[in-house]
Amino acid sequence: MTNTNTSLITVLPEWSLIKVTGQDAGAFLQNLLTNNILNLSISHQHLSGFCSPKGRLLASFWVSHPKENTYFLWISRDISLEFSKKLTMYRLRSKLEISQLDEQFAILGRISSSPFETATDVFCDLPPVLYDNIQYYRRLVAQSSSHVGDEVIQDQNLWSLLEVHSGIPRISAITKDLFVPQMINFESIGGVDFQKGCYPGQEIVARSQYLGSIKRRLKLAYLEVDTRTPFLVQPGMEVFSENDPEQPCGVVVLSSLNISNHRYYFQIELKLTEISSNLYFLINPSKQSSYIHIFEPPYPLITI
Repeated sequence: MTNTNTSLITVLPEWSLIKVTGQDAGAFLQNLLTNNILNLSISHQHLSGFCSPKGRLLASFWVSHPKENTYFLWISRDISLEFSKKLTMYRLRSKLEISQLDEQFAILGRISSSPFETATDVFCDLPPVLYDNIQYYRRLVAQSSSHVGDEVIQDQNLWSLLEVHSGIPRISAITKDLFVPQMINFESIGGVDFQKGCYPGQEIVARSQYLGSIKRRLKLAYLEVDTRTPFLVQPGMEVFSENDPEQPCGVVVLSSLNISNHRYYFQIELKLTEISSNLYFLINPSKQSSYIHIFEPPYPLITI
């Protein structure tokens, strides 16, 4: 899809915002998250996650740090309330406040073909994405729900296409507790710091990196679709291989339909042994989709 807009703003109903503030906020998050919060400079942001004791991601989010002792977690809306409650369970006597901000703010996505200027809004800049030969810059913005202006459009198709093509996964309710971080390339996109101290699941995450053999990875993919007989590709959908049609070999993480070329683009967590196989979705017990086309995300995997 070729888009000639140099700038647009869209509502992102799938996103939410959690605020953690107080003199113990940094140390509190440092003990829980996969990335090094204490190394995050003011006015910067990075990717992070929260794991179960078994090392599987229960949430992923972008963390922005606008000022001392204040952090914002930009997270999928369908896990936001549950995750903020989980953070509260760990709070104990820490001097901080945890606020779930869905009722106060709408999350907007700004897209531009040129870098953004410094802003005073509550915002989080995401990595740029090269798509359709255009370099797009992306910014999440929290705006008062009562002040969402006329310039905001409801169509979020370009945003979701860019999110898929970024190769950066976002955990939602349907995919939580499915993946050790490396299974969706989390360590290669700056979501894990292997030098920081302990956090829930840290031993398993470290063991997978240093001692284990990572047998599953996140790839990008597309599927040709017939718009006359719509077939929805959604997160959580299982992928099958002709080599072993009885057992799923992958799962969709994020997806977006490009109407102009009749393709679903999606992120897929996949067994590495099946990358060259004929892959498909089961539409019903007796019918399968056309074959899925796999391609690489726009970054190298790190090696340690």
